[in-house]
Amino acid sequence: MTGQTVKGLYGAETYVIGRELGKGGEGAVYEISNHPSQVIKLYNELPEAEKVNKLRYMVSLAGTAIQNYAAWPTDLVTDKWGVPVGFVMKKLVNAIPLHKLFSPVDRKRLFPDRGYNFLVHVSRNLALAFHNLHAAGVVAGDVNEGNVLVDGRGMISLIDCDSFQIQDGQQTYFCEVGVPRYTPPELLERRSFEKVVRTPDTDSFSLSVLIFQLLFLGRHPFAGKNTTREDIDEETAIRNHYFAFSRRSRSKKLHPPPDSLDLGSLPDPIIHFFHQSFENRYNRPKPEAWIRELDAFIREMVTCSQTKLHTYPGKLPRCPWCEFRQKKGILYFLDESYVQSSYLLQDVESFVNGFKVDKIHLPARKASYVNPVLLPTPVPKKFYRHKRWRWIIKALIVVGWLPIVCNSPALGFAIIVSCKAISAIIPWNRKIDKELARRNAAHKQLVSRYESLLDEYNHPNELTAYEREVTGLNELISRFRSLPDELQKRRHIAEEKLIHEQLRLFLQQFSIQNHTISAFGTAKKAHLFLHGIHTAADITALHHTKILGIGPKNIQILFSWQQQMATQFVYRPDPQLVDRAVAGAAAEVAGLKSQLETEIRKQYQALHYLRVNIDNKRTVLNRQLDELGNVVYQAELDLEAFKAFSN
Repeated sequence: MTGQTVKGLYGAETYVIGRELGKGGEGAVYEISNHPSQVIKLYNELPEAEKVNKLRYMVSLAGTAIQNYAAWPTDLVTDKWGVPVGFVMKKLVNAIPLHKLFSPVDRKRLFPDRGYNFLVHVSRNLALAFHNLHAAGVVAGDVNEGNVLVDGRGMISLIDCDSFQIQDGQQTYFCEVGVPRYTPPELLERRSFEKVVRTPDTDSFSLSVLIFQLLFLGRHPFAGKNTTREDIDEETAIRNHYFAFSRRSRSKKLHPPPDSLDLGSLPDPIIHFFHQSFENRYNRPKPEAWIRELDAFIREMVTCSQTKLHTYPGKLPRCPWCEFRQKKGILYFLDESYVQSSYLLQDVESFVNGFKVDKIHLPARKASYVNPVLLPTPVPKKFYRHKRWRWIIKALIVVGWLPIVCNSPALGFAIIVSCKAISAIIPWNRKIDKELARRNAAHKQLVSRYESLLDEYNHPNELTAYEREVTGLNELISRFRSLPDELQKRRHIAEEKLIHEQLRLFLQQFSIQNHTISAFGTAKKAHLFLHGIHTAADITALHHTKILGIGPKNIQILFSWQQQMATQFVYRPDPQLVDRAVAGAAAEVAGLKSQLETEIRKQYQALHYLRVNIDNKRTVLNRQLDELGNVVYQAELDLEAFKAFSN
């Protein structure tokens, strides 16, 4: 698939398919190599004509604000024969499924510095997304914690938009899928979503469930402690309005599960909204009403005096998260206050401060060797004899021109030719030229040696090695400074292992055979059992294990059920196990600290030796340059003097 191309609507654009990002029961999502800010969804089976028409209309709406809060189709794509096979949408970066906010484990890992006020903020943005969706005439229909994504700023992105209910004039494109635990009672009673008209009011029920789960840390409003002998699952509870947290019902069959935040902790308007959403069948609070009250809720929240991670409703006299921790040993928000401070690294800065090394700066020396004390060496006497003979020959040549002038050309030419012949044969004439050439060559060689020595002085080979070692030392120091962060990281990993082990043991309580799972009958459950999938904990194996007959859609249902069971989990840290795990992480980092200390000392010592060698070598080179400079200048004076002599 990678590298293949598909055409955009009407062939206006070509998309090159990149790596696969994810796969579901309906299709798979891929990167687009030539459009990195977008992705493409390709269906497993060719969409029907009605689906294609729906996508065409959705693409026509793509220019609106919908794209700000939804992965909306922006282009319909076709294969090389012009058959529609999928659509293009924006790429969501650093966005995770909403249900990751329900679990303290996931919040600790993905949003380590976010408290309860962040959950309220996300709830508010979720309501805003639905408000804008309804304003555009779109009803989501299929709403659940898996098709809502959130990023680090708390911004919402809705996905799987091709399943939304869209109205194009008189044509209604229905949403014929849904997750029962997010479906209002009036739709559950119909037993089928086929040709069912959704409304903003039915969306409001689903929105209220998601907001409830955010504010109650994953608890579902219709899952609680059953005080009857009836078998009341979530669908039954929704149909009968058995709101487990209700403060109005006088004949409650479901009560809040243990260790839950009390509904009365929230502001009165929000309490009223939840009753209106879950105990009324119509006129549920609209998204804009949620926005208004959640904004007010955020403004009146307070921060705990013990840790800034604990924010809570202003109407409460004390921090509920501290009470859960102190009275029940439950940590809903995992901060660092329960870990022994003795495991923090000490004196990190004081150690590295002794090894700070600045990059070496070497003052450059310019080429200058003029020495006013030096004088030219006298020209040897033998060259004066040579010069006298040269003048005699020149004089004779001048004399030779006289007969020519006086009409005796034969005699004149004879004298000139004879002088030239003597000058060419006798060596004294050549010796002056040869000496001049020798002195010139010697001077050039000395200048070349001087420049080479000067370059070595200004750019010593050891300087490159020194700068490389400085970079290495700085990297070691940087790693040493990051040891506290490394300790934090390893502590978190160690604690996550403990949390996941506790969660695994918790999920082992839920037998697949004894629980109702949508689309899984006795035969399918027996098939899972034969392949080692016995409990909710075993479902995790389906990430890397394939079972014949259990396709992507069934796997998605199983993971959804596992997530549903996991929302009942509360983390109770075992102080001894946590302390042991943190101590192990601290011991690992202490070993790394000792190793880095040794490497830093060695590197610093090596740098010291390099610096001393560079300084010593430059001292020697400086002296050699002074000495050679005198030689060069003397050669230059002698050369110029000989040039003047030879002329």
